[in-house]
Amino acid sequence: MKKEAKKFSCGLNILILSCLIFCSCLSMSSILALQEKTNNQIDLDYLDRSTWKWTNTMVVTTESTSHSMEPSLAMDSEGRIHVVWMDLTNLGGAGADWDILYKSYISDSGWSTTEVVSTESIADSFFPSIAADSLGNIHVAWYDNTDYAGSGTDWDIFYKRWNSSSWTTTEVVSTESTGTSENPSIAVDSLGNIHITWADTTNYNGAGTDWDIFYKRWNSSTTAWTTSEVVSTESTLDSRHPSIAVDSTSNAHITWDDTTNYNGAGTDWDIFYKRWNSSSWTTLEVVSTESTLSSVEPCLAADSEGRVHVAWYDQTDFLSAGTDSDIFYKRMEFDREWSITKVISTESIDSSLRPSIVVDSANDVHFTWDDHTYYKGTDWDIFYKRLDSSTSSLTTTYVVSTESTGHSIHPSIAVDSANYIAVTWIDFTDYNGAGTDYDIFARKFSGSPNSPELAFIIPNPTESNLVSLHWKHVPGANSYYIYRSSSYIWSLDGLYPIASVFANNYLDSLSSEGFYYYVIVAWNTNGNSSHSNCQYVEYSLPHVREFTLISSLIIGVFVISLVILKNRKNKLK
Repeated sequence: MKKEAKKFSCGLNILILSCLIFCSCLSMSSILALQEKTNNQIDLDYLDRSTWKWTNTMVVTTESTSHSMEPSLAMDSEGRIHVVWMDLTNLGGAGADWDILYKSYISDSGWSTTEVVSTESIADSFFPSIAADSLGNIHVAWYDNTDYAGSGTDWDIFYKRWNSSSWTTTEVVSTESTGTSENPSIAVDSLGNIHITWADTTNYNGAGTDWDIFYKRWNSSTTAWTTSEVVSTESTLDSRHPSIAVDSTSNAHITWDDTTNYNGAGTDWDIFYKRWNSSSWTTLEVVSTESTLSSVEPCLAADSEGRVHVAWYDQTDFLSAGTDSDIFYKRMEFDREWSITKVISTESIDSSLRPSIVVDSANDVHFTWDDHTYYKGTDWDIFYKRLDSSTSSLTTTYVVSTESTGHSIHPSIAVDSANYIAVTWIDFTDYNGAGTDYDIFARKFSGSPNSPELAFIIPNPTESNLVSLHWKHVPGANSYYIYRSSSYIWSLDGLYPIASVFANNYLDSLSSEGFYYYVIVAWNTNGNSSHSNCQYVEYSLPHVREFTLISSLIIGVFVISLVILKNRKNKLK
């Protein structure tokens, strides 16, 4: 009897051990299901642009019937393209003078209808500058000859904002100016503060009657404009063509061209720079220290690590650039020292003018400019190049204006949160019915979206047949496909999506209990992403789990008892 009891006890131990092993297997299966794959390049930490494509040339100014000039471009976090420009078309009762027009572009729905921004203006409105904030609001500044709100008949800086659903009333920024105010540049920081700089002839705070660089900020906390400040305090001659950018700590950086012989810069035009350092402006710095001839029309960008990037066009024969105008570039390093000048337009053999610059989230620097180098004729074309931050190397030059047969000039470049690039420019080509007047053209450089990141499914296990899926929105994605399987999803081979959604969430309905595995695929007009990490959920009802466990125990005990009885009978024989 003792031996039989011992055997029975041993059988129970085996049964318990088997149950533990079974539960452990389930646990390991769960852990496996929660692991994210790395061998199919989920969450890439670099940008592979080898499969990216440029769109065909798009005509922006389809409603314009006269000259469209000086475009300024911005892209928001959702990938929408926003363009403003000056136009002579009498659109919507704007009149036959120059006005500021606006249009936006979304990949799925195309271009919006043209809108008149300068609705309160009754005289010429020139040279707009645009910026988009983190909430998707659009900010536009321009200079205007209208005597609006007591601004006088001289040129002043005007400002307007697209505030969620409509344009605000025009505001005069250059309220302290009594002379000519022109060429504004606008930027918006992460706190919603608006920064505007411009060139001004007003003798304000001892600035003198020459051109100087002025600055003003709209404080998001007080919802009011600061008083004007003179930035070019060390300059004694003309300061023109300012460009502004803000960094991740909301400090403003300004560059401009200047004829002042400051720190041995000489009497030719040079590139000067200043930054707002928390509470005051830094001392003036000369950027174009290697240049010996004119350096003009700079543009400025700040990257995510606080470095400042400046490009301009220069007549200096530096690094065998030749005596024609070329695109030069410099970067302020972490130690606040400027790098050696780099020539960007190395393949150009004729004049390269008016650069536009932007930095993406990988800190790659993108350049575009107009160039007279021969490409399908002797007209001006739009060129593009990228400086790879990881290798410090430049790509070869790409001609953006491939469909153009007339002059293509004055480009503007922008980047969105997916690091997709858009370029706009002025073009004289009669393309797609644009006519023989100047029009605004555009192209976008983009690829398929990155992989989504699917969150853990909660609760898990669940007693509800409704499963809520959530994932991070992928910049550049237009929609998402949801895939489901009864086993871990290593590949999409043989699988079909159960749904397609525009939002970054989905509520799935299950018809029976079991283990369910999910992945998400992002889509845009360039194609699909690779699939997301795989997450699972166990759907089971409480009484079923209890019944299954009890049944297993009873069956186990019954089987072991039969084994013991069989062994006992064999011994009795």
